[in-house]
Amino acid sequence: MHGLDVRLLNEDKLLGDSTCLQDAKVILCVISKSFRLGEFKRMCRNAAIPSKIVSYVSYGSYPTDESMPKPVFKMEVDFEKAEFNKKQFKSMVNEVVQTLNERSEEMMGAIDFPVGLAQRSSHIECSILDCVLSSENSVQCFGLVGMGGIGKTTLARSIFNKIHSQFERSFFSLNTRAEVQEKDKGTSGLVDVQKKIIAKLLNNRSDDAKIYNEEQGKMVLSSKVKHINALIVFDDVDDGRHLEALCEPLQSSLGPKSVIIITTRDQKIVDSAKSTMIFDIERLDEEMSKSLFYWHAFMKPKPPADLENVSQSVIKACQGLPLSLKIIGSHLYGNSDREYWAESLKLLEKGKKGIFDVLRISFDRLDSDEKEAFLDICCFLINEDVELTCMFLNACYGMGKTHLNTLKNKCLITTYVDEDDGRRSRIGMHDQLRDMGRHIIREERRDRAWDEETANEILQERNASSSLRGLSLWSHIPLPEDASDWTSLPRLRILVVKRDPWRDMTHLQAERGRLYPQDIFRNVRCGGLRWLRWEGAPFEELPQGLCSTNLRVLGFRWSEIREVPTASLPNLQHLDLSLCYKLKRLDMTGKQQKLFFLYKKLNSKNK
Repeated sequence: MHGLDVRLLNEDKLLGDSTCLQDAKVILCVISKSFRLGEFKRMCRNAAIPSKIVSYVSYGSYPTDESMPKPVFKMEVDFEKAEFNKKQFKSMVNEVVQTLNERSEEMMGAIDFPVGLAQRSSHIECSILDCVLSSENSVQCFGLVGMGGIGKTTLARSIFNKIHSQFERSFFSLNTRAEVQEKDKGTSGLVDVQKKIIAKLLNNRSDDAKIYNEEQGKMVLSSKVKHINALIVFDDVDDGRHLEALCEPLQSSLGPKSVIIITTRDQKIVDSAKSTMIFDIERLDEEMSKSLFYWHAFMKPKPPADLENVSQSVIKACQGLPLSLKIIGSHLYGNSDREYWAESLKLLEKGKKGIFDVLRISFDRLDSDEKEAFLDICCFLINEDVELTCMFLNACYGMGKTHLNTLKNKCLITTYVDEDDGRRSRIGMHDQLRDMGRHIIREERRDRAWDEETANEILQERNASSSLRGLSLWSHIPLPEDASDWTSLPRLRILVVKRDPWRDMTHLQAERGRLYPQDIFRNVRCGGLRWLRWEGAPFEELPQGLCSTNLRVLGFRWSEIREVPTASLPNLQHLDLSLCYKLKRLDMTGKQQKLFFLYKKLNSKNK
């Protein structure tokens, strides 16, 4: 995934060539009964090896002493079954990846067990680079087309990591469709992507990224990035408007050795982008499917003899889809009961009409709190800070990190480092898993609303006020009339109200009979609220109904709030009052617990 050679060196190879470690980025030293720390140090005595890039693995939990450098991973091994601990293995891999990421801010992270990537991506990489070499005066565009869950994003990330260093600048727009849709009812999500492109290609010079609408953004892209030879990836594009606002201005302005890669499920998208080459991403073949599934299900390249036949049937039912193979393999990991495997196979064969049915098997085997945590993330917490997410989940279900680790080990969520925001760790999720979770809410639960469409569907129901667990709204979009009858939302755990600075709320509220979030939540009691984030809140004091003693995360960016009664919020852990220019008083009386507080002044009058 990082475009590096991986070499396995034994003592003979190392002694035969003392220079073979000089260019190493990371060295893993596996300490065991047959290879001790002293031997490694003796072998490397003449090689220049920075200590911070050496990681040690105690294989089979071989006894270590205090003198062994850190980090040390104790890898427990069941030698009879030829197995090791999956969590420990992933911890080691993540540490190595983190070390690599620290050395290259452009990396797009790694994928668990990227089986078959080399075979699938080498042809695409060679084709792209050949076209670049032969190109004299035009930007080259390439398309990766295939169904959801087929591995387009994984391939694009792998190719990006391997070739980005050959360009002056690079940018990867992950989940473009989701980012644009999330903000489409407010300031255009396309504008945000345009700003990110400018900031990245111009080396984060924020003064050059002042864009207020799509059309202006297109002009800025056309004029500011001229002649830069860049690698750009637009992942998951599904709308021609995305191409007009993002791709076309770059095609007319970037340097002639530039490359744009587009991943999509729609062939028409890459056709309209005038792609130099289009690659159809096929399902994994039988051998690749076996390899990917076996590593997730057994952490080794072959299954136990008694599970080989049922494994073959499960693999066949996954139909070569990498996402399905990963999810089902992780679901079955650690369970050797043949009846359990047979039951999972029946569920697979019963629901193999669509990928949702396959992914649903893993969801259905979660316990009740894990299911709720997964659905909360699907609807509200994708791309949120990991620590804040832990605070929220712990407040709701008594466990935060434990639930996140469970979901991560089952490949239902990922985490990634946000290079544009102080290297914060954030929550990620495959769009098929997100859509599956939201499908469950729409068709069954009916207790969360994350956009205008679901709000209009769900909030009009008779029992909405008693069942609603989460709500995300835009401040300028009115709620259904039924919301006027609300007096209490006892089960509401998370409330997010987003602000669009370009909408004139005064004009909108002049319409008679329309109810906006600020009208409703001035008086509604929300005693179970754990997370409240309201951008541009119009009130000067926190409404009494929102003063939940259960609040853990509270944010009022760009709001008119004058004071926050923190003394009445005993469990508050995170408070964001950035750009609250009217803030006069913050009562910290009686605060005993640690409170993470964000505040940025707008003018010198604030104290």
